[in-house]
Amino acid sequence: MKKNLKIVMTGLATFFMLSIMVVGADWGYHLMRNDHDTLLVGEVVQVSDDEVVIQAIDHIVSAYDLVEGATERQLRPETVRIVRNGQMDDFQVGDYVLASLNQEEDDLFIVTWGIFKVDLIEELDWQMWHVETGDLSTTVILSDFVNQGGRYTYSVRENGIIIRHQGDAEIVIYDPDPPTEIQPRIEEENESEELVEAEESEDTSLLLIIGIISPIVVALIVWIAYKKSKNK
Repeated sequence: MKKNLKIVMTGLATFFMLSIMVVGADWGYHLMRNDHDTLLVGEVVQVSDDEVVIQAIDHIVSAYDLVEGATERQLRPETVRIVRNGQMDDFQVGDYVLASLNQEEDDLFIVTWGIFKVDLIEELDWQMWHVETGDLSTTVILSDFVNQGGRYTYSVRENGIIIRHQGDAEIVIYDPDPPTEIQPRIEEENESEELVEAEESEDTSLLLIIGIISPIVVALIVWIAYKKSKNK
């Protein structure tokens, strides 16, 4: 009996770990598909024990909605007060940040899918934002997403190459051999609504498949282990 209970508990623990992995990998998908009230780049103008005040510089609205109509509901506040969390412990006045936020009341917001420091890189005829996430692939993708105005989707190949899906074209924005630099914003018309819906459907289907298969695999492992223990 104790052995069977141990098998079941192990299976449940595995299920929860798989669920956490799926959710953890999913935050960037939500951030880049308008699953918040606003996504903005701004400058920290005030820091207190409870809040950080951000002056907006740019608002990023993705061309891809997770929920129908999310684009039209995006807010474009000039200044926001953000309830502090652990991600903002080292924020100082003058820092630039990228923030995914939901509105609590008036100008008070809470962090939804993350808040990150960004660096402003300026050259003679262009400027771009470099988002600091602590992970190379995430940094490259989020930086390009912001610099391109939220117009494209992305994928990472097994060899570490990062692809921007730009209409029917696949543009390499990072290649580890040799390393490439994040590109400044390019001027190009948004893709058609049909392409947007097709790519969004493909990404959503992948997440659904992962979410469905994971518990089935775990349940099968638990059942096989239980049968084996019972036959002994």
